[in-house]
Amino acid sequence: MTLVVIKQGIADSIQDNGRYGWQHLGINPDGAMDKTAAAVANILVMNSLDCPVIEMSFPAPILLFEQQALVALSGADFTAWVNDVPVPLNTPLLIQKNCVLQFKQVTAGAWCYLSVKGGFAIDKWMDSYSTNSIAGSGGYKGRYLKKHDEIPLCDRTDYSALLEDKDVYIFHIQADAKQWYLDTAAIPVIESKDWKLLTVAAQQLFVSNTYMVQPNSSRMGYYLQSAPLTLATPITMVSAAVTNGTIQLLPNGQCIVLLSGHQTTGGYPIIATVCSAALPTLAQIRPHQTLGFQTVSLQHAHQLMQQQQQYLQQLQYAAAAKLNELFTVHAIN
Repeated sequence: MTLVVIKQGIADSIQDNGRYGWQHLGINPDGAMDKTAAAVANILVMNSLDCPVIEMSFPAPILLFEQQALVALSGADFTAWVNDVPVPLNTPLLIQKNCVLQFKQVTAGAWCYLSVKGGFAIDKWMDSYSTNSIAGSGGYKGRYLKKHDEIPLCDRTDYSALLEDKDVYIFHIQADAKQWYLDTAAIPVIESKDWKLLTVAAQQLFVSNTYMVQPNSSRMGYYLQSAPLTLATPITMVSAAVTNGTIQLLPNGQCIVLLSGHQTTGGYPIIATVCSAALPTLAQIRPHQTLGFQTVSLQHAHQLMQQQQQYLQQLQYAAAAKLNELFTVHAIN
């Protein structure tokens, strides 16, 4: 049985944590834009954290489930409905066979994640399920999802004891998104190798600027518009390795922050790097919305990541305990 795309969205693909270890061959890592939301969606259906999910932007797809499925949504709020029933984010759901999942409007965020218990029956490419649309590999046929695509599901569990004759069953388990999203006006960054190339005034401006995300932003990176920054002396850079969260200064004085689909190297000055724990916050900012940066120590960045990982671990234990208890009572296995 499969999950069928009956109406395609504009940029929906299968992603996981990313494809690492291949940048020296020019293969970018990809992976979910908001890896924490993807992890939460997987945790809520008792998947491993590296299980593939469907990453959706808005307008999002309309999906038909040809079998019963345990699913969860996390990340952006696109006002999800199963048939005529509104369903929440960050909560496990059982969806009845032949029911439709659709999304009606954006309430908050840019990227929404759908996990399905057991994941999708697809092959890895270079140790990852993530879609690399440039190489045409990974994910589902190496591309964004299209109408009539049929994605095979791994789980074959009969959930009728809980679903009965309902279209959807909503569990009383809720992940708290406030635990992993930070203040968009003060996104923490670490000064990087070319920070000292900025003038003192530009360094001060960097943390006082208000930046607007531009419409030409993509999975590769978010282009930011603000008062321009200047270098103390014009310089020609040698291309260097870049990563998710790298902030480059473009020749026009504007910044681009690289994200999951980033290239492997870049030749612009690298002035700062977004803390890993703040990448979910940054990824969920939509075009025309604004953000700000604050510089922090490496120690503070580690503390933020540790707090985030501790929350995910606690959620993993709690969600598994509650679901297993309920499934045992109803003899679901």
